[in-house]
Formats: sequence, C-alpha cells, structure tokens
Amino acid sequence: MSEVIAIIPAAGCGSRMKAAVPKQYIKFGRSTMLELTAGKLARVLGAENVYIGVSPEDAYAADLDLKSMHVLRTGGATRAQTVANTLRAAIEAGAAGKDDLVLVHDAARPLVEESDICRLIKAAKEHIARGTASGCVLAIAVADTVKRTDAQGFVSEDIDRTRLYRIATPQCFRAGELVRALAQHPDVTDESSAIRLSGGKTAVVECAPTNIKVTQPADADFVRQQFLKESRMQLRVGYGYDSHRLEAGRKFILGGVEIEHSLGLSGHSDADALLHAVTDALLGAANCGNIGILFPDNDPAFKGADSKVLLKKAWETVAQKGWQIANIDCVVIAQKPKLNPHVPAMAQTIAGILGIEPEAVSIKPKTNEKLGFEGKEEGISTRAVVLLTKMP
Repeated sequence: MSEVIAIIPAAGCGSRMKAAVPKQYIKFGRSTMLELTAGKLARVLGAENVYIGVSPEDAYAADLDLKSMHVLRTGGATRAQTVANTLRAAIEAGAAGKDDLVLVHDAARPLVEESDICRLIKAAKEHIARGTASGCVLAIAVADTVKRTDAQGFVSEDIDRTRLYRIATPQCFRAGELVRALAQHPDVTDESSAIRLSGGKTAVVECAPTNIKVTQPADADFVRQQFLKESRMQLRVGYGYDSHRLEAGRKFILGGVEIEHSLGLSGHSDADALLHAVTDALLGAANCGNIGILFPDNDPAFKGADSKVLLKKAWETVAQKGWQIANIDCVVIAQKPKLNPHVPAMAQTIAGILGIEPEAVSIKPKTNEKLGFEGKEEGISTRAVVLLTKMP
C-alpha cells in the first residue's frame, strides 16, 4: 500500500479534437499523450502507483509502453464515474486506504510540471494535518480581463479577476473522502466540486500556466511546440509516384474508396494508385525500400491484394524505426471521374489506416486538360509527399 496513488481517467473519445483516435492516444513523437502524461506521475510516485481507467471497449491501451502501471477497464459514461470506478477498484485491490492520498490527473494534461505535482502533494499533506482543507488542486491565476456576455453575445458584465483561477489537475484528496463525495455528487466535472458540495474545503496551489488541457487541435500544436523546445526533432521527406491504366471490367478504387466509374484501374493488386504513392513516400522517407520490394507484382500472394492492407504493413515497417507522420500531401491526375466529392472519404480512410488526424492528409484532384495519357482517359497518375518526424 502506498500513501499516495494516482488516478488517470482516460475513457473519453475527445470528439472536439476531430482526430482519428481518441485524443489520449494522439502521438507526440514516439509516445502517445497518455504515455507522456502517465510518465510524469510515474516519475514522481513510481509506476506501480499509477492507475489508468480506460473504456471497457478500448482498443489502444494494451499496445502502450506503460511499464508497471495499472490499466483498468473501469471507464464510465462521465469523467466522475471513471474516477470513482477506478479509485474503488484500486482501494479494493489494497492499493490505498481511506486516509491515503489520491491524485486525479487528466490524461490530456501532458505538460504538468513534476515540481508542481510535488508541491501539490506537500501542500495537501500540510492542510490535512492542520485540518484547514480536505485537499488541494493545481490552478492557474486568471491574468486576462474577464467579461460575461448576454444570450445575444454582447458584453453585459465585467467580472473581477481578483482571486479568480482556472482549475487544473492533479487534484489531491484522501481516498475515502473522495469516494464518498463522488458517490453523493456523480455529475460534477472535477473532484474539487464534489468535495466542496460535500462540505469540504479545497486549497489552491498555483502551477505553471503551460499545464493546459488538450481539447482543440491548436492545443495539441502547442504541446508539440513545447516538446520541440526540449528536444531536437529529426525530419525526413519522402516522395511517391504511381500510375495505372484504365480498363473496362475493373473496379475504380482510389484512396481506399470504391468510386462509381465506367472504367477501373488495372494492376496486379486492386491498383489503388493513390495508396501506392503514399506507401512509396512513407517507405522512401524512412529508407525502407519501395512497394515493389515489399510486395512484388510477380508474387501470387499479392494478386488482387487490398492496398489498404499493404499500406498498413508498410507503415508498421516505418513506425518500427520510431518515425511518426507529420502530414501527407497528395496530387491525383485524372480527367475522369470527378474526384473532389470523394476527397473527404479518401482522407478519412488514409488517416484511419495510419492512425493520424484527417486534417494531416491533403488530397488535390487535378485534370490534365485532356493532355497526356491522363487527359486522354487512358490512365491516372498520383504523387504523394510525406513528412516524417522522430524524437531523439
């Protein structure tokens, strides 16, 4: 049993991030946000004292490098339910007694300073010992002018920012008191609200303003910039090209999407020229050969092969070297069919295969003004440029 354990609720889907994976699994360099966040707590408390609550249907956590941390499928419909379920499970497992401290920290706050975590624990112990508070929270003093608007969006009131804080995490309370408070007030958005509504007091410990919660894509960009300041990132650019003839009796599959057309693309596999160009760009950037070496067109095993599967296998080869995808930019040259209506579906498909955000995939269809083999509708050609990154 430890006198301090940590709970990380990580069962949300992060819909506002508009990412291909739940936001806690977005990668910054080699590591997911959850791994980075949990690592901060593990360095302070020890990995064996960190408990992560994920959704029962979670398909990602099992593949993470979380060392001896505990991953429990205790996710609920709300953050409060996930915290309560995970904390109860930890207590039942003998990890903490009712008077031991529990830190609750958002999975989406990877920039929390370890020194702030230590100050929080020290302050909570002191307040509890003196009987002046039930625990403490990290918080950021509001520096901006704050105003309230009316229903129409017009400024209606100035709000005094004196003693005004943005509440952050971790939040630190005794395990038994927190379990009771969450049971009585299951609809709260943070632990300090449950404690206050149950009659307890919470003290504020100011923390670094960089301890933000990643909610929007811009927040993720800020986190990446912070990690870039701490380490020198490696960059690699890859270029891929492919072309296929058009012929009758074949399906027209491009970017992993089947598109209605009178002609299809001819090839040994499903002839998805766009995925082939992306595959070659990835392999080239990481110096892992090319699509012809990995998947020879004279090998019967790849006759009629699904290019989505080939792309995934190629990406696994590249990812094993520690590379991550920053963005992909593609050009498709085809006189017909009209491809712009299918761009979102193609970008979503590629992003899903590679585990990146759809916003990181650009696809630009072009006609060739009836010039060349593309313009004569004899075939299509594709180009792809990939930027790979790697943290040292």
